[in-house]
Amino acid sequence: MKRLEVGAHVSSSGGLWTAVGRALGVEAEAMQLFPSAPQSWRQTKHTDEAYERFRREHDEGGLGEVWMHSTYLVNLATDNPEQLRKSIDAVINGLTVCDRAGALGLVLHTGSHKGAGLEAFLPQIVEAIGEIFEHAPGTATLALENAAGHGGVIGHSFAELGAIISAVADRRLNVCVDTCHAFAAGYNLADREGVQQMFAEFDSEVGLDRLVVWHLNDSKLGLGENRDRHENIGDGRIGTAGFEVWMEAAASIPEIAANAMLLEVPGIEDKGPDLENVRRVKAIRADVTGVTA
Repeated sequence: MKRLEVGAHVSSSGGLWTAVGRALGVEAEAMQLFPSAPQSWRQTKHTDEAYERFRREHDEGGLGEVWMHSTYLVNLATDNPEQLRKSIDAVINGLTVCDRAGALGLVLHTGSHKGAGLEAFLPQIVEAIGEIFEHAPGTATLALENAAGHGGVIGHSFAELGAIISAVADRRLNVCVDTCHAFAAGYNLADREGVQQMFAEFDSEVGLDRLVVWHLNDSKLGLGENRDRHENIGDGRIGTAGFEVWMEAAASIPEIAANAMLLEVPGIEDKGPDLENVRRVKAIRADVTGVTA
């Protein structure tokens, strides 16, 4: 079985390298951070010294995988040329920061077609991703995140993500699966049969080797409600028993490329991923896989 690193999304306020200390402070083994402000088009200009210090402190701290998450403003399915241009530039910048910081890749919400359907914007999305890869340096992957299903957001089904990946045909394009989003979209992660069906569908539509990272979140709301409401691990509708079933499958299927489980939970005190949630996931991992550290 895979070890599966327990990670957390952490702030880099005060300098890129400060994220390392915050991750270590909650006993995380992997980490995710924003390359720039998540609700702004402004691209943070990290210095050479900041990248060097980040890499050094990451290595000295013994942390595993590093991922970044693109700004939430990106929409590759927009019908606004200015927003499309800003979106492409933001993703190029995000992948550039990944390359400089040594991150494995950038997680991306592809955007919303606002009810028009994926087919209407698929050529535009494919062209945009092609331009992104043409101008982004290095080999960092772009991981399209699945969606909960609200507001015409792309990726509520694995078939939609598979259609984009098939059309782009570039190995730098992969997928991040968020457990809360999957549950909200109707994939029953709280049930053994549902978990098996989810992995079978993903393999058929996308390919398990394209599943490169997890966002690990419980869900405040019920199965198939199509709303994105993250909850602390074990406190939501997936529940501890559901995550045990899910993790057993995730750790035992060798074709799955994903190793890091990145928490994006509200936290016990509503301050984001915390020590308590990290320890809950580690306890589940220990029960399921026998890995204790």
